Amino acid sequence: MAEHLNQPKPEMDDGFNNMGKPVPLFRKEAALKHAKAMGLGGGGAWAVDGAVAEQLERDEPYEAQRKAMVYLDLTGAYRLMAVLLSAPEPKAA
Repeated sequence: MAEHLNQPKPEMDDGFNNMGKPVPLFRKEAALKHAKAMGLGGGGAWAVDGAVAEQLERDEPYEAQRKAMVYLDLTGAYRLMAVLLSAPEPKAA
């Protein structure tokens, strides 16, 4: 009767399923915009985007967090990682 309780929705666990896989370009672009919105300049935003994406592709979330925290605080690091792992693909116009 309550079998649906504590069951993740399929669209909600995609981020964790994406760890250890290549980060698509649309997610890297979204993360770059997100980093700039958090106050990083173009060079810093580009550097943190690439460094964090590389570690997530290697399935190294703690190393990704460490790389992000060179430029961002802990909350910013988690936000960037979330965008790199779960940003939706833009709709075709």
